[in-house]
Amino acid sequence: MTLKLHEVFNEAGLPDITYVAPAEAQQLKGSLATPGKHVTLVGPSGSGKSTVANRVLDSLDLNANRVHGFSGRSYSQATSILEILGSEFDVAPSLGEIEPWLQAFEIIMIDDVHHLNLEARTELASHLKLWHEKGIRFFMIGIAKTSEAILGQDPELAIRNDAWNIGKQNRDFLARIVAKGEEALNVQFTESGRNLAIEAAQGSPSILQAICRITCVQADVLEKLEGEPVKIDVDLPLIRTAVVRQYDGRYLNKIVSLARGRRQARSVHDTYFRIIEQVAASGKDQISRDELYHKIVGSKDARQKSQVRNSFYRALTNLPTVIEENGLSDILIYENGTLTIDDPVFRFYLDHLEFSRVRSQVNVRRVGYEFDVAVSFAGPDRAIVVSLVEAIKERGLEVFYDFDQQALLWGKNLREELGKVYGQEAQFMIVCLSADYPERDWTNFELEIGRQAAAKRTEDYLLPLVVGASRPAIVGLPDTVGHISLADRSVEDVADLVLQKFQALPALMPESETDGLDPTDVVVSD
Repeated sequence: MTLKLHEVFNEAGLPDITYVAPAEAQQLKGSLATPGKHVTLVGPSGSGKSTVANRVLDSLDLNANRVHGFSGRSYSQATSILEILGSEFDVAPSLGEIEPWLQAFEIIMIDDVHHLNLEARTELASHLKLWHEKGIRFFMIGIAKTSEAILGQDPELAIRNDAWNIGKQNRDFLARIVAKGEEALNVQFTESGRNLAIEAAQGSPSILQAICRITCVQADVLEKLEGEPVKIDVDLPLIRTAVVRQYDGRYLNKIVSLARGRRQARSVHDTYFRIIEQVAASGKDQISRDELYHKIVGSKDARQKSQVRNSFYRALTNLPTVIEENGLSDILIYENGTLTIDDPVFRFYLDHLEFSRVRSQVNVRRVGYEFDVAVSFAGPDRAIVVSLVEAIKERGLEVFYDFDQQALLWGKNLREELGKVYGQEAQFMIVCLSADYPERDWTNFELEIGRQAAAKRTEDYLLPLVVGASRPAIVGLPDTVGHISLADRSVEDVADLVLQKFQALPALMPESETDGLDPTDVVVSD
């Protein structure tokens, strides 16, 4: 039977025909052949972990009758390993019911173990120590730098678990993959084309498989050729575009979500977008906080720098959460002031992604304010305002709330500082109305500043919210201005409406046209 292209080059499965055993394979085989220990195999996406694992199991004649395997992807929402194993064996989620089934197999293999919920992995780690003593063995495969990243740092478990890491492969390893494919398809890559493919793969067998497969498609080599070997070349720009499209489904939506920031809200200065944009442009596997600061904040003029700097540090504080929320924890790591890409396929994707595709989906605002929302309220209404502020923050928006800004306000001229906030530094001002509001000097001051700011803007600014029993009559805030009331809506409903206001904002003028302008002076056009 004639060999088909997908049987030779295929980034989705790393075919047997072009399989090259990494140096770790023999040591992995020794671990699996030796009773008494659990085994963990980790490495980046596209490194061929699952293929290596299955090849080694086959070489040991550890077939389906002796190994029970399942994927962590199937149980990503489960919080208990006992629930997962109970479902696998169709028994009650108890040790008494599950352990006889575990003992019936020589090995329990969990592929994509990193997809399990942290609670489930923590519980798994706690049971592994006891199961080791009962002759129950687990073989776990996942995306991570180390086994500790998957199972935690328990020294007692470490001595019961053989851990192996498959990382990037060297040039000779990748050249052997190409050579096997050339022989199988009866083709010959040009020397320059082969070098281009190997260099572009950045140590990843999966990327190399994709480049070689798409190169063959472009050369109309869809199966093994007869006769003399056919020379084919690598047109990297063309191949690069095709390879990026191959990985769109895996990465693009996650990048867009990350660039939008927390809970899909747009960051006040589009800081999350700027961060991922700079990571993409850097071409590096690691980029420091200082380098990001220089690129994102350092170029701003004095007027903008303070605002952008505050937004930058707030974004970094939330970055680990945003990474986790968007399912990128196995790809991106932010710790100790360094953002690390732990996946060569993702690095390749960023290197060759046309970033305007991300920009168009993020709807970058270009010019921002330091705060998305500033709240103005009378002291007796603080309790209800606090719940509103927290609900708005939960939706990823930046809120100016006086108790959160004590360090900023301490020792400052409060009229000047609050004048800046309510006049220049917030996208919207929520005016929390009650019988006490018109009776307080500070609220009257804040509202007057807000009214002056609103007069300069073409979009909405003042958002009246009745938090008391009724709406008080206030000079300068006529009843004709639309308002909502907590008598009719919950705090959560109001927070959702605030988020909707942001999602409806039009794009502003390009940054180059607005450099040095006060945000209140920027004219918005449809």
